[in-house]
Amino acid sequence: MTILPLSSTPGRNTPTQQSSSYFPSQDAGPTIGIPGQNGAFGRRKSDGGHGFGFGGSNSSSGRVHRGGINGGGVSNFVPLFLRRLFRFPHMDFQFALWQMVYLCISPRIVYRNIHYHKQTKNQWARDDPAFMVILSGLLGCSAVAWGLVYGHGMIGILRMILYMVFVDFVVIGVIVATVCWAIANRFLARASVYSTDQSVEWQYAFDIHCNAFMPVIVLLYIIQMVFMKILLKDVWVCTLLGNTLYMTAIVYYCYITFLGYNALPFLRHPEMFLYPITIFAIVYVIALILGINISSKVLFLYFG
Repeated sequence: MTILPLSSTPGRNTPTQQSSSYFPSQDAGPTIGIPGQNGAFGRRKSDGGHGFGFGGSNSSSGRVHRGGINGGGVSNFVPLFLRRLFRFPHMDFQFALWQMVYLCISPRIVYRNIHYHKQTKNQWARDDPAFMVILSGLLGCSAVAWGLVYGHGMIGILRMILYMVFVDFVVIGVIVATVCWAIANRFLARASVYSTDQSVEWQYAFDIHCNAFMPVIVLLYIIQMVFMKILLKDVWVCTLLGNTLYMTAIVYYCYITFLGYNALPFLRHPEMFLYPITIFAIVYVIALILGINISSKVLFLYFG
């Protein structure tokens, strides 16, 4: 009587065969070349080969953080994110800079392979705070520059840094992200009996705000400062340029927000995040007709 080895027993798979058939191949799907990355959302050294650019929880920890409207998305995410906020050697600044560039010139590319990293990280949101750190640094530098332009002292510049980073970026971002997160989960999420993970993570909603805020920084915090003397002139052409600058920033913000929610396969009608553009377009036209320089008004309210 001959005893067959386990690997050749009919109807059975070896552990190796089972794992290869269960887990999706990391080489599957289209990729986009990224400097310093291995594939579209390549592995980072800091995560031991398990981290991906937009990734969520570290796959080596075995934890999955979910953020449905009734879930603990914020409470699960914030402690993990804060722990990594001061680990600068573990941050992938090169990939964050790549994302910032493409958010300004071709934002659709940033979200093109989002399903790939979702399969590898079990979460839509990024767990690497490098993007937020660089964004805060840009705001801090612009605050210093604005303070020097308006002749503020050291205390005034420090106050401006705190205001731009924590009010303009963080506080307003938390409010906008929470509203969009609630709307997406309450009105846009498709109910499915085949999947239990059909909700938007709050941290992903805040990621979308961070992405959408990048062109706003370039347009309103940098370009506006460079051309401030021209934009503030009491000439209709200068009013047109200033108002168009603000309108462009709003369109960019709404468009990138739409792209972020449109990338989620379980949301229907994400184009509703483009609707605010219509309201701002009406305000833009009325301001031009009445000769209201939005740039001048905002800077007066901001700096006095």
